[in-house]
Parts: sequence; C-alpha cells; structure tokens
Amino acid sequence: MADQHRNSSSSGELDGGESSPLLSDQPRRVRQPSVTSNTNVLVHIPEARHKNAIVNLACLIMFMAASSGGFLGIPQARIIEDVLCHKYYDVGKAQMKALDGKDSIDEDMCKLESIQSELAFILAIQSALSAIIGFIAAFPWSLVADRIGRKPVLGINLMGMTLGVIWTVLVLWFSDVFPLQLIWLESAGQLVGGGIPILVALLLSMVTDVTTEEERAVFFMRIHVASLCGNLLAPSLSSLMMARTGPWPPSAVGVALFATATISTIFIPETLKAEQSRTPEPHETANKTSKVRHLVDRLKESLSILQSSSLIILLITCLCSLPIFYSTSSFMAQFLSKRYNIKLYQSGYIQSAYGIAQMIQSLIILPWLSKFVMKRSTSPIIRPIDDHHRDLAFARWSYGIIMVAALILGFAPTLLFFVFGLVLLALGSCSSSLTRSLMSLYVDPAHRSRLFGMVGMVEVIGAMYAHSMLAGLFSLGMKYGSGWIGLPYYGLALLLVITATLLLFVRVPDKGEEDTSQE
Repeated sequence: MADQHRNSSSSGELDGGESSPLLSDQPRRVRQPSVTSNTNVLVHIPEARHKNAIVNLACLIMFMAASSGGFLGIPQARIIEDVLCHKYYDVGKAQMKALDGKDSIDEDMCKLESIQSELAFILAIQSALSAIIGFIAAFPWSLVADRIGRKPVLGINLMGMTLGVIWTVLVLWFSDVFPLQLIWLESAGQLVGGGIPILVALLLSMVTDVTTEEERAVFFMRIHVASLCGNLLAPSLSSLMMARTGPWPPSAVGVALFATATISTIFIPETLKAEQSRTPEPHETANKTSKVRHLVDRLKESLSILQSSSLIILLITCLCSLPIFYSTSSFMAQFLSKRYNIKLYQSGYIQSAYGIAQMIQSLIILPWLSKFVMKRSTSPIIRPIDDHHRDLAFARWSYGIIMVAALILGFAPTLLFFVFGLVLLALGSCSSSLTRSLMSLYVDPAHRSRLFGMVGMVEVIGAMYAHSMLAGLFSLGMKYGSGWIGLPYYGLALLLVITATLLLFVRVPDKGEEDTSQE
C-alpha cells in the first residue's frame, strides 16, 4: 500500500482517530465552512495538482467499472434469453452457443410472455441477491476502509467483483452443463470487498478527503459523469459488437475492463492519513466475543451520526436511486425489446442517447444554471441564499422532473415518444449527486467514509426491491396487455412522488452551524 504520508505540520493530516466519540458533551461551537472545527480533526486539502490527480484516477476507475457493466448487461441478457428460448422450444443444446443468427432460434421468437417473464425473474433474483450480500458486507468493509485505508479496500473490492463476473460468464458458457440459476452465485463475490456500494462509497470518500465543501459538488459531479459515460456509452459499443460478433466478445471486454480497473488501484494514492486510522485497542483482540461486541459498538457509533432529521430524509431518498438506474439500464433493454419489438442489442443505442443527454445536462446545463442563479443580477425570487440552498432546490426540482418523465415513459405509445421521456429524465439525472453533496454537510470529515458506507447500505436496500418491483409490474403489465405494459414506470413515478415530497422537509444547516455529529 503506497500511503502518501506527510509531516503533520506541513500537510494538515487528520489528527482525530475513530476512537474519538462522535458526539461530545461540550457546548456547540460555531465553525466556518471548509475550515477545521474545534476538534482534534484537521481537514487536509492537498495541492491542486495532487487533488486533481486523485479525482481523475477515481473517475477513471469509476468509468472502467461502469463500462464493464455496460458491456456485460445486454449481452448476458441475450444469452440467458436464448438459453430459455431453446429450452422452451426444446431445441438441441448443441446449438445454444450459436448466437450469430445461423443456427440459433430467431430472437423474435423469444419475445413470448412466458420467456420474458422468466428472464425478468432470473435477472431480478440476481439483482436482489447482490443487494442482500452488498448490504451485509457494506458496513464491515466501510470499517475496514476507515482502519487500514481506502486504497487497499478499493483493490480488494474490485477483485471480488471481477471474480463474480468471471463466474457468471463461465456458467453461461457451459449452460449445457450448469443450470442458469448458478449465475446467482455471482453475488458471493461481493463478500470480498463489499461490491458496488462500497466501491462508490470509497471513491466518494477519497474525493471528500481531498476537496473543500465549496468544490465538492463539482468533483462529485465528475464521478457521476464518469459513471454515466461508462454505463450509457458502453452499451452502444456493446451493441455494435453484438450486431457483428454476437454477445460473447462484448462479455469478454466487460471482464477485461473490471480486471483493468482492479490493476489501476495500484496507481491511486491513499487519502486516509495515518492519524485518521487508529490501532486496535487491547480489548478488541481479546476474544471473539469482544470482537463481536466491538463491532456492535462501532455500528451504534456510526448510527449516532444520524442526529439530523434532514440527513435521515436524504438517506431515505437513496432508496430511489437504484430503481431509477435499473429503469434506464438493464430493465429498459428488455422493456424496449418487448414493447417496441426491437432486438436487444438495438436498445443499447437508446441507452447511449440517454447517456449523451445526461452528459449535456451534467457538463453544460447544470453548471450554467448553478452560476446563473447565484449571480447578483439574478432576481431575488429565484436566487438562493447560498450554494447549499441552491443544491437543495436543484435536488427537489430534479426529482420532480424525473417523476414527470417516468409517467411519459410508461405512457409512450411509440419509441420516439419514449426517447423524449428519456431526454426529460436526463434533466433530473444529477439528483443523486446533489443529495450526496448535501449529506456531507451534516457529518464530520473523519466520519464521512461511514456516512457514504451507510448510503451504500441504504441503496442496496433499494436494490432488494427495485428490480423485483420492475420485473413484477412488467409481468403484470404483459398479462393485462395494451397500455398496461408501462406499469413499471407508473410504479416508479409513484415512488418518486414520495421522494420529492420528503425533500420538502429537508433543512440545510447554516454555514456557521456546527455539524450535528461534531464534537
């Protein structure tokens, strides 16, 4: 592990360890934003070059990990669909790997309700299991990251997910030997490192470690855009490959990208300073009982940062993040193929169009709006008090826009109308980044890794029901037929109404206030 140790007098490392209590009996003291509080925790803001290097490497890792998902999602769905189709028509298993259109069953014959329902069920169970394992593993691995550093846990995390996707590819390749349900064991790879929630939490924690409050939202947006580029441009490249080579080469590219992201962690510096991590206390290593007791105590300590009702509400909104994501990625591919009678690989182009719209919103529209509303020449009616109130207002509007877009997606009678709904949805696509930026206002810098670990845990709770909800409503919609096939997006719109309403009760702390969890 290549820790970037510096002399505390010159680098401003964190002096406070996690052995310090999260709450103090001392009176509350006023602190200035982006300046160290009256605790023994000092925030280290590195030089611009070092800071940008860390953020850029974090964006690169996020891009490769997200791109891997983009290359794996649609091809694997097509392979599973083809296996189910052969099973339904009782065609010889020797033809199952011939997905080039010569010997395989035509894809149009695989759009029957029974086949699509089973496909949706398999993918939903896989998603739910990954969420459950991720939930179990998230908190312990966030503690490990606070103890030994972000960098080693990041490498372990990506290695575990790489092993998981390799297992799924092997099961699908030998589908004449293994039952399809064995792909559900891919989620076991998340026990090694915590899976996607911890990956996101680690990268956000690294960015938080090296940025100020004023610039944090911008750097979070870079991570968000890197994820968008991977998730929504990779499907288009995957579709181009599928049209010419079938689904197996894109799957191999996806595995290679995950492996490359794992290797890339060698080059990212450690952002957790020596004084932030602490050495184990004697009672922690005494026996297994004391270790379990200590883990429970640490969980209670971490939960104690949730002193603000606004922070709790912001955490609850994370339950909606993955339903939105699934509705525009893996589930959308199957939905488009069934509803508008297109091939699965063609849905990748539509996902990429959505990704381009998101990047325009993230890189051009939102930054311009952010500067415009803060100008002195802007009318006081729309000009917020400060950056934090601006982010909250944007988050509220984003969820409202996504809700309207979801209704359009459910109703859209034509593919062109559906694409219009996606463009509208893209206008609100930065809602998750905005709420994460707001969350960091309520927690001490030394405990933000735990906060983002909790965010990951809440999101995997959302993942437990997200794909299953969409798949169940999709099957119900196919059964009723006609416009009812848009039922999954109507259900998403209802969920977004609740989320947008909750955000009305969020209060941004004054810049002079001390974070509620600070000593």
